[in-house]
Amino acid sequence: MFCRSYLVLVLLAIGMTCQAGERPNIVFAFADDLGCYAGAYADAAHPSPNDVIKTPNFDRVAREGTLFDNAFVSVPSCTPCRASVVSGRHFFRNGSHSQLHHPWVDGVPDPWANVRGWPLTLQDAGYHIGWSYKMHISEDRMGGKKRNYRQAGSAFNRFSQTVSKAKDPQAAKERLLNEVRGNFDAFLGDRTDDQPFYYWFNPTNTHRDWVQGSGKELWGIDPDDLQGKLPSFLPDQPVIREDFADYLGEAMAFDAAVGVLLETLTERGELENTIVVISGDHGAPGFPRGKCNLYDFGTRVPLAIRWPEKMAVGRRISAPVSLIDLGATFLDAVQVPPTEVMDGESLMPVLSKAAAPAADALRGYAITGRENHVRDSRPGGLPYPMRAIRTSDYLYIINFAADRWPVAEPPLASPIEKGMRKRNGKPARPMDIDYGPTRSFFEEFETSESIAREWQLGYGKRPAEELYAVNEDPDQVHNLAANPAYEDVRAELRAKLMEELQTGQDPRVVDPQAGFDAPPYAPGDPEMGRVLPPLLRGQ
Repeated sequence: MFCRSYLVLVLLAIGMTCQAGERPNIVFAFADDLGCYAGAYADAAHPSPNDVIKTPNFDRVAREGTLFDNAFVSVPSCTPCRASVVSGRHFFRNGSHSQLHHPWVDGVPDPWANVRGWPLTLQDAGYHIGWSYKMHISEDRMGGKKRNYRQAGSAFNRFSQTVSKAKDPQAAKERLLNEVRGNFDAFLGDRTDDQPFYYWFNPTNTHRDWVQGSGKELWGIDPDDLQGKLPSFLPDQPVIREDFADYLGEAMAFDAAVGVLLETLTERGELENTIVVISGDHGAPGFPRGKCNLYDFGTRVPLAIRWPEKMAVGRRISAPVSLIDLGATFLDAVQVPPTEVMDGESLMPVLSKAAAPAADALRGYAITGRENHVRDSRPGGLPYPMRAIRTSDYLYIINFAADRWPVAEPPLASPIEKGMRKRNGKPARPMDIDYGPTRSFFEEFETSESIAREWQLGYGKRPAEELYAVNEDPDQVHNLAANPAYEDVRAELRAKLMEELQTGQDPRVVDPQAGFDAPPYAPGDPEMGRVLPPLLRGQ
């Protein structure tokens, strides 16, 4: 107790060595399930959905700050991703918060209990902290429920549902954007004069569900404009193009909300002294190889950072970085020392406008992984364990249990013995892919030769090792792990990845026989997720 009290006094003293107004504010806009989609990423040489989406506010932050081409989450799943960001640690170090909905066994020591996180470090240093909309981790790591600002409402989280049923869609859009403004105003109104602040903006509208056809109806995105622009592992079919167009529409709604935050900061004279960060917590939901997967489609996210007082303008960074680096970056920027050991590194060496960044200024790779997402996806509630290392040239993946199905045991339409859910009034099986038209398409045509390649890439069993040359194979569909010409690359990347996992005491490698496969991480329930035998499926 004495040590922590003394530390708080030290941090407060550090914060008071400069005038409060000189300390930068931080606004972190973090969209749920938003992959790397923004107009700033459009490339005429490589057709993609970024050719279609319009994100003027993200593009402004990228243009007036630094744009990262290769930013990755620690884990493509909501709870553990957010916990990794708050802790600045690899997801596998966070105990109950290393998996979705933080499952744990009562009475077992939880590593998460020893994590405070950098937002509380900012609060100790005099910052006013708070958030709106989603948290999905322990709220006390952001100051508790009193720091949740939703006085104006939470309807923005159901953007397309709300606007689509309105008699006047444009007026409904304005009401939702005014809600964003009202929540931000409530947060700002709760601070003391000139107190620096950290605001975490976490809308969930980009998380399913959204209204089918809303991308075109509300945002003018013609699904046919996506023809030839989707990843090669998705069938270029009208229903899938429409599904993706609707997803991009929600991303445009998020961008409009970011515009409200920028307007508010400008009106209050705070914009130039605010570090504005925009990103997402993993890739697209409801599409195979996206959310819950370690391919770029699942782990690569947008990242733009603006702070013209101290950070470079118009810079673009291609080196891989991780969102676990944000905490170290924020603390470095505001000159507050960390209070606990982080795995992330400060990005200030490449953000600072003092000098051009050196080629070796960053570590040059990102570590990603996953364990359990939906625990009913596999028999026994077992996870699908993966770890990966992503460099500028390669993605190397280890599938630790290649005998398991990565999404769900086929046939996909088969019910499970217990744990079935309801979807539009009908029984629905939980899997490691979100419900939606694209998932339904793959279920309907599961045995069709017309999508056999795409089905295998998205749902089929995977080899123990995968290696992709990302520059020649951006969709990561040509596995080079067994190619003798790439043996040295494979061996080097595997050694580096395993070194990182062992250093971090990853339960998956420390105790391969149990670890994440047994309590307190896994439920230990042999009945969970068991697919009904064929003779019982019709009963």
